[in-house]
Amino acid sequence: MNTTHQVTDPRISVDGDTARLTALVEAQHVLVDDPDTHPLLKNPYTVDMVRDGSRWLIRRMRIENTWLTGDPLAIFGSCTDPKSPRKKGTT
Repeated sequence: MNTTHQVTDPRISVDGDTARLTALVEAQHVLVDDPDTHPLLKNPYTVDMVRDGSRWLIRRMRIENTWLTGDPLAIFGSCTDPKSPRKKGTT
């Protein structure tokens, strides 16, 4: 599977040793074996982080889906579909 992700409107608030990042992410997924299958998603991300010395670590990440077009099975697969990307181990 090939994917592209575009991140827009990132905002970060820092409070001591914790921080929160919010952003809007658009994700396009295309199956290599079936390029006509290409779901597109728009997702707000909320990422809670904690300072660890000189770096920031993700403590929690929440992804909410605003909308989806295309075939979600290309991303999430199906337990019963032998052609599912998850069955093939590509997701």
